Amino acid sequence: MLEIKKILSPVFLLGFLFSIFFSANSQTPDIVFVSRNITSNGNAYYPQSSLLPGMGSFSRFKVVGGKLLVRESNTIIRTLVDSTINFGGISLVDVADPCVHWDGLRIIFSGVEHRDSSWRIYEIRSDGSNFRKVTFSNRVMNLSQFGAIANKFVKYDDIDPCYLPDGRICFSSTRYPSLSEMGTRTTNLYIMNSNLSNLHRITTERNSAEEPTIDLITGRIVYSRWWLNIDMPSHLTQNGLTRDSAFALVKDVANIWQVASIRPDGDALDLFAGLAGFRQGLHNYKPSVTSDGKLLSVFIPHTPMFYTSGSPGIRWFDRKVNFENHINGVNMRAMQLYVPSPPSTGTMVPPYATDPNQLPDGRIIYSFATQVENQDYAVYTINLSGSGSTLLFDVAGKMDLEPQPLVSRIAPPILPDLITDISDELPPTIDPLTYFKNGGFRFDCLNMFTNADVDVPMPDAPPITKNAKIKFFLNFQRMDSLGKDTSILLAVHQVQYSGTINFDFAPADVSMFEQVVDSANKTIIGTQNQTAHVIGMNFGRPGSGTKCVGCHAGHTTIFVPPTITQGQFFNTSTSATVTQSSFVFVNDSVQYPGKKVIDRKANNDTQIVNWIANGTNNEFVQLSWDVPIDFRYVKLYNIKKNLSNNTNIDVTDCELVLYYQNKEVYRLNSTGPITSSGTQINIPGFPKTDKMKVTVKTFTGLINGQSRAGLAEVETNARISYYDIYGIIKLSEIAENFSLSQNYPNPFNPITSFKFQVSSLKFIKLTVFDVLGREVKILVKDKLNRGTYKIDFDGSNLSSGIYFYTLEADNKLIDSKKMVLLK
Repeated sequence: MLEIKKILSPVFLLGFLFSIFFSANSQTPDIVFVSRNITSNGNAYYPQSSLLPGMGSFSRFKVVGGKLLVRESNTIIRTLVDSTINFGGISLVDVADPCVHWDGLRIIFSGVEHRDSSWRIYEIRSDGSNFRKVTFSNRVMNLSQFGAIANKFVKYDDIDPCYLPDGRICFSSTRYPSLSEMGTRTTNLYIMNSNLSNLHRITTERNSAEEPTIDLITGRIVYSRWWLNIDMPSHLTQNGLTRDSAFALVKDVANIWQVASIRPDGDALDLFAGLAGFRQGLHNYKPSVTSDGKLLSVFIPHTPMFYTSGSPGIRWFDRKVNFENHINGVNMRAMQLYVPSPPSTGTMVPPYATDPNQLPDGRIIYSFATQVENQDYAVYTINLSGSGSTLLFDVAGKMDLEPQPLVSRIAPPILPDLITDISDELPPTIDPLTYFKNGGFRFDCLNMFTNADVDVPMPDAPPITKNAKIKFFLNFQRMDSLGKDTSILLAVHQVQYSGTINFDFAPADVSMFEQVVDSANKTIIGTQNQTAHVIGMNFGRPGSGTKCVGCHAGHTTIFVPPTITQGQFFNTSTSATVTQSSFVFVNDSVQYPGKKVIDRKANNDTQIVNWIANGTNNEFVQLSWDVPIDFRYVKLYNIKKNLSNNTNIDVTDCELVLYYQNKEVYRLNSTGPITSSGTQINIPGFPKTDKMKVTVKTFTGLINGQSRAGLAEVETNARISYYDIYGIIKLSEIAENFSLSQNYPNPFNPITSFKFQVSSLKFIKLTVFDVLGREVKILVKDKLNRGTYKIDFDGSNLSSGIYFYTLEADNKLIDSKKMVLLK
């Protein structure tokens, strides 16, 4: 039904006519939204499509013309802001990003006063009164350090405002002078008091930070960050990095927008939600958090949103790493190009859905369009399940976007700022003395080899690796006009035997990434061809400290154990080599080998995640490790029942045997029945093990209609055995005092050995230095029990000359000696 109404602004008594299609719903509250003009050139490769403004690097600053409107519950639409209304000398030609205050009375939004001016933040009450400008063009900054490209940073834009629980204002801005690695201006998050004082930056993203909102449960800021690193890992370059895909181990640079969360002081950055390891599954823009903690987000097929920001769909995730739930619009699992040939790259077959927000009754309000050209977005409501899509209203011939309920809400918890340092508004320069201009932070990874739980859709952690090292690289804006400044190797640290990484003082508020390498300086590669190379960049706030486990996509969502001892234990199965008595082989693409028991997938209807034997009697899988481990428990998973493919196996008993150097160290003749949720078998005494054999003794039922033995998963919870990871040999338990012997042979070429004594449990550090006192290598950095130890040192990559080595116990120097390398 078409109804034409006269819209009366209560403040300015201005009448406006709109053609409005509406579906009356008395339960829907007042809605604030922006109505923006329809323009073309929405895709650099398919310009016929309409532009979806306010999205990522492609369209976030586009000025198309628009109004800030309120659709009242009685279906009347009234104007709050448009270009004809003058607020004390200010008129806005375009508006975007409305956010409703917790009191339901104030609205903060971004706007443009002239088509060639910058976006700034404004505020107005829902009745049209108390209009004020919040941010201004008053930045004072010396940009000379950028040389010829300084002009790129003169103009800056403020967008995407939101209210914090304490009433402060958070917004995204290009005030911090930097270019993304794709050459666009970098956005970062800023915070200011409601009285406009204390404006300061809380993120230091290399690429961009946008669309902040608030987690209603925790009070943390949730935002979209552009996750990109053009430096790929390589075994063919001296520094282990390349920007040439021909030399790269993997060509993946991520190039997505993921949703992260931080405290309001910028600390404790982590992934909020997404499907890790699957780039389109991890891509989420315009986050909104529901009252029960779910993430609503927008999916864009062209995940960088660099040459188009169109063809959106909306979906939801449970927090942390989980599978996506499609609601409406383009679905990443069923996309179809709008024009197959020549391809309309990035423009998909509609319908399109964007800008989801939750209504008080739990329904989702969002914007919806059905055309590629002349996209007339209307506002709809829908259930979280994707059912019940209902038109709410449509301002004909306009893009009705970013709808939000104009209601009061209980404010989330207020998190105090634990970090109050205000960081410099200029990045460092090539001078290393400037790297720490904002102070430092501590980097701690309790165990880089830690895996997520079984069935969590996350890649495996790096495999257990002897003598691994971690490289820390810096990459911040300097003078490259496209943002492609060369990465700087800052530091290299030894990974401790247990997988622990400690970096006492890393530069704060500087973009960094990491790479883990083996003793030959090669990037570690896992069994799933994953590399231990961070595809993206992070930052740390001054005086803060990061604490995590794992070293892979999504690892920040893994629970961090409270103690170092607990953190040493993890699922070691993914580092094992698996053999089996037999397995079913159908063809090259359909087979069920023993290695399926270490894929961290169990609760799955697809049989391809299971080991299925080709027999019934005494069938077994055997897991072997290159590095010995100390067992805590084993968890065996029965194959999930599935009536559709006639699978109902019940493994009723197994035998479990552990070995070390081919000697049996533990045996359990009967485990009893195994469940699909996992049956845990505790191993007493933490036996040192390098091989485990699991034999299926008895079972009932079928797999795919046939009587065959099988298991879904074998999870092994263990720690890396204490000394073997460094190659330390414990010669004796007897030690009367602390001492360090002269290396032998000396002079040496290129191998020599050190012996040292430890008289009681202490934190031991054995370090080699060159003649100038520069650290060459840390050989030992861990707690050692009483005893006499021996460790070898390889000087193959060193020049001939004099070197020193020192022994410390609990940070106290025990002894220092000299040695000579002759080649």
